Amino acid sequence: MEKHQILSRQVAPLPIGSGGNNATKQQLNSINTNLTMMTSQATADTKYDPPVPNHITKPSTIENFESSQSIKAVGVMTAVLGSLIIIYSIVAK
Repeated sequence: MEKHQILSRQVAPLPIGSGGNNATKQQLNSINTNLTMMTSQATADTKYDPPVPNHITKPSTIENFESSQSIKAVGVMTAVLGSLIIIYSIVAK
């Protein structure tokens, strides 16, 4: 089956109860119908889209993580700062 082939779609029913003249149910069914139509249109629109161009350069991912030493240093500094705040709060009383 071709990717860009235009196919008919059926609106999937919503599990919101049977029958009734409820305004909320009618609104939800209307939204569901509109979403199905927009999905079908978006799929059909891709038929005339040009192919995706190739990258000029090879894509690469650069991941910069902190070294474990700098993370340990931050932990030590946080512990020292916390200790100083506790000691100051005790002395300031």
